[in-house]
Amino acid sequence: MRAQAFAVALLIGVASLCRGATAQADDFPNGKVRILVPTAAAGVADSMARIIGAKVQESIGQTVYVEDRPGANGNVGAQAALSAPADGYTIMMGHIGLMTINYHLYPKMGFNPVKAFVPVVQVVSYPDVLVVNNDLPVKTFADFIKYAKANPKALTYSSSGYGSSFHMAMELLKNQAGIEAVHVPFTGTAPALNALMAGSVNVAFTDVITAGPFIAAKKIRALAVSGSHRFKGLPDVPTVAEAGLPGFVVEGWAGLVAAAGTPPERVKYLNQQVNKALQDPEVIKKVSAIGGEIVGGSPEKFGAFMAAEDTKWGELVDKAHLQVNASK
Repeated sequence: MRAQAFAVALLIGVASLCRGATAQADDFPNGKVRILVPTAAAGVADSMARIIGAKVQESIGQTVYVEDRPGANGNVGAQAALSAPADGYTIMMGHIGLMTINYHLYPKMGFNPVKAFVPVVQVVSYPDVLVVNNDLPVKTFADFIKYAKANPKALTYSSSGYGSSFHMAMELLKNQAGIEAVHVPFTGTAPALNALMAGSVNVAFTDVITAGPFIAAKKIRALAVSGSHRFKGLPDVPTVAEAGLPGFVVEGWAGLVAAAGTPPERVKYLNQQVNKALQDPEVIKKVSAIGGEIVGGSPEKFGAFMAAEDTKWGELVDKAHLQVNASK
């Protein structure tokens, strides 16, 4: 009888545990959700996190807040996200540089973002634009390539930092077009553009939103956009592929990721909520206003995309010998 009573009690206990685990999963989220942004405020990742976070908060009835943790090319924010419990309450707005470039550039980084995080959903993509100083004697992308080949030691280009998407876009262009240009990195997009307008450098890739007003004011000249299709805000500017370099595509992007080990059902729930937010007309309008294009889709789709990006940039780093011996 004692053994039978023990068995019954054991079964009741197991059933209670199972019910508790189910309730815990079903109740998610029952507290604040934090979106870590591994870049400074006002950038694309930060803007997207705030736009999406506000809409998801309305939907789930829980506070969703954004915390900017810039530093070390995104690694500070990533380490903070990885230090938190893998429970879905802390997620991160990953971006092209942190998720698929840094690991190849900095061999002492300490973790591989593609493996350390699981994909939730890609939220946005945006093209870069190739711009030149007005004094450079070129009017088109074809002119620029011709000039670069005729003057192999003459060109300099600015970027928002070593390993940034702007830096990598130019290195990819150099590699595929067979041209040379010396990299002059800055600490952000604004100083990189200021150097271009002042004539300190000749050319740069930059984001379409920051460069837009200067292009409109004819302070710099736009030659091509780096995306797979023309940008609505610059309809007369061809893509690099259209302008003479088939297959060239570089698009900045940002998407939500969670620490590896986060319960799959919570990843799925977050994916559903963000996709719902991305379909909201207000969100679509705000994203368009900052020059982005909404992506959305499944975690699997985002994971496959990041894997392809990781391979693409890893191969470029090897070909162009861009790896640095520094811990970041």
